[in-house]
Amino acid sequence: MRIPPNYQTTITETAVKVFGAGASVWLFGSRLDDAAKGGDVDLLIKLESPTADKAALASRYNALLQMKLGLQKFDVLVIDPSTTLKQIHQQALSKGVRL
Repeated sequence: MRIPPNYQTTITETAVKVFGAGASVWLFGSRLDDAAKGGDVDLLIKLESPTADKAALASRYNALLQMKLGLQKFDVLVIDPSTTLKQIHQQALSKGVRL
């Protein structure tokens, strides 16, 4: 996994700040491959209860991560119990790593 421990802590702590204590964070995509270089940081946020403003919260979360960790690309997906899971969500949950 190509995410330093201090980044992992910031990513999870910021998720709790933005989405609440019931949020869990999954890292997926190219950052899981230690042999790869570069790439954006793909994150899936899983919420325990339905949330109406997922897109607005994802934007806020992305902005806070950029302020805390520097200007890099974060791709943030947010799901809750009301979300119809798409292939990308299922792949993130099955092949990703929970932070």
